[in-house]
Amino acid sequence: MNSYFITGMTCGNCVAKVQQRLSEHPAISRASVTLTPPLAVIETTTPLTLSALNEWLTPAGRYQLAAPSTTPLPEKNATTYRPLLVILGYLLAVTASVLFAAGHWDAMLAMRLFMGGFFIAFSFFKMLDLPGFADTYRRYDVIAKRIPSYGLIYPFIELALGLAYLANANPLVVNATTTVVMLVSLVGVILAVISKTTIRCACLGTFFQLPMSTVTLIEDGLMLAMAATMLFLL
Repeated sequence: MNSYFITGMTCGNCVAKVQQRLSEHPAISRASVTLTPPLAVIETTTPLTLSALNEWLTPAGRYQLAAPSTTPLPEKNATTYRPLLVILGYLLAVTASVLFAAGHWDAMLAMRLFMGGFFIAFSFFKMLDLPGFADTYRRYDVIAKRIPSYGLIYPFIELALGLAYLANANPLVVNATTTVVMLVSLVGVILAVISKTTIRCACLGTFFQLPMSTVTLIEDGLMLAMAATMLFLL
């Protein structure tokens, strides 16, 4: 029994088409397909190569199977998420230093600095391996599943938002855009966490092996909450 990621599916009808086509293969004894996450679990009577499976699947539409990463993900513990926690710690330290230099507490400035640094730092790690990030991201993001190129664009969206926050450019548009982007991202993370499927988190690209968990959910939820709060206070 083998599991494969699937690209190109957008709805329940796609799931039915892929599952039906796979089930019709004479060497496939059982095929189970899901949309969230986009996976196919296939049991065969004789070994089948990935290229053979994709060739068989072609008449069903623009769907492609991809082998999941063979690298096992680490356990979900504090050590595993240390890179993420260190980055967040650095961002908090930089934000606190700027506020100390300003000589007073400013909640809006604190959130703006933190979010600016957050987006720039996280976009950097994603850009170290854009294709790898895009491939990982589309396995759980609701937009990237339907539009694979969104995964290639997303790091640049983060970079643009980060620079805009630091420059304090057009706060209304920037916070509104961030709210929408993070809300969409959060939906994908929630669905992935609920599914309890082992999926690599793409928040730091492919540079670190981070399993998807409630840590990612909290991370996206925090950014969404800050963007919505700043939008409300404008």
